[in-house]
Parts: sequence; C-alpha cells; structure tokens
Amino acid sequence: MSASVLYSDLDHYLPTATAPHWVAYSGGLDSTVLLHALCARLGADSVRAIHVHHGLSDQADLWAEQCADQCAQLGVALTTARADVVNAGHGLEAAARNERYRQFDRVLAGGGTLWLAHHLDDQLETFFLRLLRGSGLAGLSAMAAQRDQAGYRLVRPWLARPRSQLADYAHQHQLRWIDDPSNDDVHFDRNYLRQQVLPLLAERWPGYRQTVNRSINHLQQAAAQQQRDLDAELEHRLAADGAFKAVALDDWTDADVLALLHRWLMRQSVPLPSATVLQRVLDEVVRARVDAQPQVDFGGGSVRRFKTALYWVPDPIEPEPAPGFAEGESHWPGVGRLIVTQSTQGPNRLCLNASSLRWVLRQGGESFWPAGRQQRRDLKRLLQEYRLAPWLRDRLPLLYAGDQLVALAGLAIEQGFVAEEGEPGWQIHWQPSLSN
Repeated sequence: MSASVLYSDLDHYLPTATAPHWVAYSGGLDSTVLLHALCARLGADSVRAIHVHHGLSDQADLWAEQCADQCAQLGVALTTARADVVNAGHGLEAAARNERYRQFDRVLAGGGTLWLAHHLDDQLETFFLRLLRGSGLAGLSAMAAQRDQAGYRLVRPWLARPRSQLADYAHQHQLRWIDDPSNDDVHFDRNYLRQQVLPLLAERWPGYRQTVNRSINHLQQAAAQQQRDLDAELEHRLAADGAFKAVALDDWTDADVLALLHRWLMRQSVPLPSATVLQRVLDEVVRARVDAQPQVDFGGGSVRRFKTALYWVPDPIEPEPAPGFAEGESHWPGVGRLIVTQSTQGPNRLCLNASSLRWVLRQGGESFWPAGRQQRRDLKRLLQEYRLAPWLRDRLPLLYAGDQLVALAGLAIEQGFVAEEGEPGWQIHWQPSLSN
C-alpha cells in the first residue's frame, strides 16, 4: 500500500518536472526511500543524487562513503558537495540548512529538478517552529510542495504523507540507511519538538496531524493569493536588473510594505530575513534619505539603496585573473559576464585590433574622455554621472590598449577610438555579478 501511494505522489509531479532529476540524498531513511522510489519510476540512468558533506560529525566521511556505495548499487550518479558551515549567530541548524541550499544552488545552476524527501511530520515541525518564532502568513505556510529556486525546480512530493509510510516502504524493499545520532539530541529545537512535544499532542489529539495540516493548507491558499497581489504590484516596481523601486510608498501601511519587501526578496531567491531584520530594511533602507547609501546585511549579502531603488547585493568574492579579450561571451568570476560582438553598425563600437586589448579593474586615479563629450574627466566622477551603483564601481571592467584606457565595459568608448559607420568595431556589454 505504501509503495503505490508514494509512487502516485511522484507521478503527480513528474509531468511538470524537468530533467536532470536530482535527489537530495543524506543517506537517511527518508532520502533513501525517495532515491529508490524515483529510480523505480524513472530508471536509475535518469536520476542523479547530491550528498552534502557538512563535516559536522566525526562520521561524516563514513556517511559519504555509504552514500556512494548505495548509489553505486543502484547505478545512480552521485555528486558529493563539501560544505563549509559557519554559525553566524542563528544556530547550527540554520547555518547547516543555508549552506546545504547554497550547495544545491551551485550544483543545479544549469537547471533541472531537485527532489526532497520532506514528509508530513517534517511539515508539522516546521509549522510549530515558525509559530513559536512569531512568523507571519508566509512563514506559517511552512514548506511548499514545489517552487522555483535559483533557476531550477524544487519538489517535495510527500508533504501529505507521514514518515511511517516511508518507513513501511523502506522495510518492504529491505533498504539500508544511515541513522544520524544527532537526530536524538534534544538541544536542537526541531529534535525537541519531535521527541518531547509532538508526542504529547498525538496522545491528547490523535488526529492532530491531519487537522493541523488542513490549517497549513488554508494558510498556503491565503499566502498564494497575497503573493499574486504582491506580484502584480511588483510588476510596476521591478527594474530589469531586479532592483526594487521604493517610490510612492507614503500611503502604504508598514505591514503592506513589509509584505512587499518579503515577496521581492523571495523572488530574488535569497535567504529570507527574520521579521526583525526585515523591519530594519524598512526603517533604515526604505525610509533613508534619497542621497543616503544605507545597507542591512543578512544571509550572505545585503539590501542596499541607490537613489530611489533597493538592490539585493551578494557578498562579493575576490575577483579571479581577468580573461583575455575575445569575441563572444566570457565569464570573469567575481566581476560578471562580458559579451563582445563585432558589428559595422550602431553606436559605441571600438575600432582596435583585439590582440592589443586587455581587461583591468579600477585601481584609482584613472581619467577618461568619453566619445562625444567635450573634455577628459576623472573616472570616479564619471561613474557617478553614469549612475553606476557604488558597489559596482570597483568591479567595472576597464579595457586597455597598452597603457591607454580605451573603453568602460557597457558604458562608453574613449574619444578617438570609436568606429565609423560601416567600419567593423567591437560592441561590449557587461552583466555584473558579485556572487559568482
């Protein structure tokens, strides 16, 4: 019975799930069942597994080996991602979870579907944890059965099934799994709920799982309607680069602005802030003077304001050595993507031989004479005039021919180096990226 029900749940989501199909595989009972069941529906050749090695247990290496052995027996390709868990003051559980999803985002950067084995008991624990933390509508909606996440699809097919059904499946198919002793440590909030609190509820109200889950479904419906309303508002406020236009908000209540900010951050696929941090974004960033440059840091980045717009800015990484100048698209880690095309038509085309050109980042003290302007200007002031956000100015790729600065990527060409109409020239575009 358990197998047919669990297979039916997978079949419900498979038609809209895109390949490649990844299973978040810890080696525990839940993910072991999911990996086995998905292989039964799709075939092992169509399934991949990702194991995040947190390094938090002295058995972590052994668990990674056991996961590799299980995947080898099933014929499933396994990727093991080593995580660097840093407790930033919000607890080890939260730190491990954030790092786990960061690894998922990295591995699935090319798209596909990530299958997660969360079940009804997990869902109820999440609900009560968020209730105790004073979460609002979105938080109390607990986990979504499916959602888009950083370019891929995330699916939790078994949120309506109790863990007992997964255990039945595991025993029926004689599966082997890892028992993590930390799951019994009641110093962790989730374990305390699972071991000490929820059994008392089950004893007093045996049907509480179904009734609480029904309330979660009602909350999810209300949250979905709120999200549709907020998305309609965001359509008028989102810039092409994802910036949030924080104008005409004087007549809005604080609660409405906070909900709008929360939805904007959710659509940026970033770690969502606590209610306290979100209130700081409202007080310190949204309500800041137009000429101020405030920021609130959280979740591996910050919300910043430039002019009348808000930006989510990931913590920068150290730029790698510059790529060579070449036609086509090149990735400069820590800086962004450079797109170079050759054309005989259009403005801002550079007329120089590619072999003489090299990319450099700002060092300070540069000057530049934009084609069409009357005089040479200090580069620092020019970038202010171009309204380039302050955190991007030191990452702007500068193009040199020898010791001569000849182009600002995506912005301007130096006087005297612009191709004439009909003459071949380089068009240069820059897509900034501080996260990769």
